[in-house]
Amino acid sequence: MNYKISNKQVFEQAQLRPVSDVQFTEEELQTGMKLAVSKADETLALYLVDVNGQKKFDVRWDDSSELFNGWYSAWDNFSWCLNVVNN
Repeated sequence: MNYKISNKQVFEQAQLRPVSDVQFTEEELQTGMKLAVSKADETLALYLVDVNGQKKFDVRWDDSSELFNGWYSAWDNFSWCLNVVNN
């Protein structure tokens, strides 16, 4: 595995069912909840964020950020980035 999971409970929930019931701390509301991060490049991470009351997934790498509504789209993008980092 070329990534490490930061929040196992929410990471697993996102794969099976909606994450609309996930509660954020005040800090997570501001910065997002980190779900996974690349072992090779710590600037590559997958977050769950709150955007105007809706939960979205955010793939962040260096100074870029891309939002996704669903887990599979976000995971595909994160996995693609992981492959780039590891090659």
